[in-house]
Amino acid sequence: MAGHTFELSQLRYFVAVAEELNFRRAAKRLNMTQPPLSRHIALLEHTLGTPLFDRTNRSVRLTAAGKRLLIDASDILTRAESAVLAAQQAARGKAGAVELGFVPSACIEVVPRIARRLAELMPEVTLTLREVMTVEGIESLGAGSLDFGIIRLHPRGQGLPIEKLWSEPFLLAAPVGHPLLAQKDFALSDLNGVDFVGYSSERGGFLREVVQGYLKAHGVTPNEVFAVAQRHTVLSLVDAGFGVALVPGSSVQIGLPGVAFRDIGLPADELHSDLYLAMRPKPPEPLVAAVAGIIRAEFRGQTLPAAKP
Repeated sequence: MAGHTFELSQLRYFVAVAEELNFRRAAKRLNMTQPPLSRHIALLEHTLGTPLFDRTNRSVRLTAAGKRLLIDASDILTRAESAVLAAQQAARGKAGAVELGFVPSACIEVVPRIARRLAELMPEVTLTLREVMTVEGIESLGAGSLDFGIIRLHPRGQGLPIEKLWSEPFLLAAPVGHPLLAQKDFALSDLNGVDFVGYSSERGGFLREVVQGYLKAHGVTPNEVFAVAQRHTVLSLVDAGFGVALVPGSSVQIGLPGVAFRDIGLPADELHSDLYLAMRPKPPEPLVAAVAGIIRAEFRGQTLPAAKP
């Protein structure tokens, strides 16, 4: 069929005749008269260079070529209808594809909740997930290669539409059996000199700034044994018995067997871990706006007060 072209309407005419095996009934089904239908079929056969029907005064039968074309033509028409419907749904913000970039800290609770809610409310939307660091996410949003970013607050993101999405308090994570877990009355000063697993300044350093800034402001200096970038690594080191750590509350979901968590009364208005929803700088398309609305609704009311100056 190389070099031969035909229109979708010709395929519709052919499929109607092939399914009815009667030109009169097919013409009625197509809401047209029989002579023009016969001409369209003859033109299609001429274009393809082969008969599609064996015609007699009493019957119409598909040739081998007609049987093969019926399979493909039905598939082509179905795909064409699906493509039109998908385009219409995308224009209304009901279907399509979006890409979400997220910092590693969002993988425990925030991203799974977004993915689950979109699957429930917008099953026709394809969600692509990409793990990024905050600066990378900001750059990708600016370049248009991401639709959304779940990121930390950063000066370079000031040109983007950005809003606080999620905050969580901090808990004490300690090896099972650690003396601090059994202590009835806990004061922050009890962390002085205690072996401690902290956060490094690598790959953004947000949690290091938050935790170390809080401890320093209260005159507390634990014995930092290790400083690592990711929360999973912090908890793995706690699990191995190297020390205690202060971690965002969702860390309990990681579930390492040698780690126990305790709420030690850290004030949420002074020490909390925040994530922000950032979007491209240009006005969002209907689909992006609809997805953003679902994300906002999922986390509405789950942010803590801003830190005190």
